[in-house]
Amino acid sequence: MKNILCNLGSSFFFFMKKITKIQIATVFLIFAYFIWELYVWFWSKSQPESGGAIIRVDLIIIYPILLILLIISLYQYFKK
Repeated sequence: MKNILCNLGSSFFFFMKKITKIQIATVFLIFAYFIWELYVWFWSKSQPESGGAIIRVDLIIIYPILLILLIISLYQYFKK
């Protein structure tokens, strides 16, 4: 039984790769982005209806940064 568990554990860690600092930063920033979106959603609900359209200029900066970090992280993860 112990050998079976050891083999399962070693095969599981075979698929695990070393996580880079870029990948950690990407996960952190995606998590922070979701918190930011939740904050903006609550803020937009508190705005009066006659205030006009809410223009999200912050997304012009956030989306490209997240996209670049995500592409770099995926490249690092799948390269051999």
